[in-house]
Amino acid sequence: MLDIPLHPLLVHFPIALGVFAFFYDLWAVYAKRPQLHNAGYGLSLWAAVFAVLAAGTGLQLAWLTDAGKGAITGHALFGISTAVVLVAVAVIRYSARARQIDANENYSVLWLVAQAVAAVLVMMAALTGQRMF
Repeated sequence: MLDIPLHPLLVHFPIALGVFAFFYDLWAVYAKRPQLHNAGYGLSLWAAVFAVLAAGTGLQLAWLTDAGKGAITGHALFGISTAVVLVAVAVIRYSARARQIDANENYSVLWLVAQAVAAVLVMMAALTGQRMF
C-alpha cells in the first residue's frame, strides 16, 4: 500500500497487548483482584486481532524481501505460533464469556499459562524480527 510496508507498523500492537494482557491476568490472580481479568480479556482479544494482521503482512513481506530465508523462517515460526496461541486464548476467553461463565471468579491457571506462552512467543518473534534488519 503506497510502498509502505504495513508489517513494521502492526507488529508493535500484538507485542505490547499480549505482554500487558499476561501481566494484567497475573496481577489479577496473585493480588486476588478478579476485576482485572476484564482488562486482560480485552487486551487478549485485540492482541489476537493484531497478531493475525501482523502474521499476514509479515508473510506478505517475506515474499518481497531479500533477507536470508533462514532468518525469515525462524521469525515466521515464532510469529505464526504466537498468532495461533493468541487466537486460541482469545477464542477460549470469548467463549467462556458468551456462555456466561463468570470467567473472573473461575479464572483457570491454565489460561494464565497459555497467556504466558503467548507472551514468551511474541517476545521471541520480536527479538528474531529485530535481528533481521
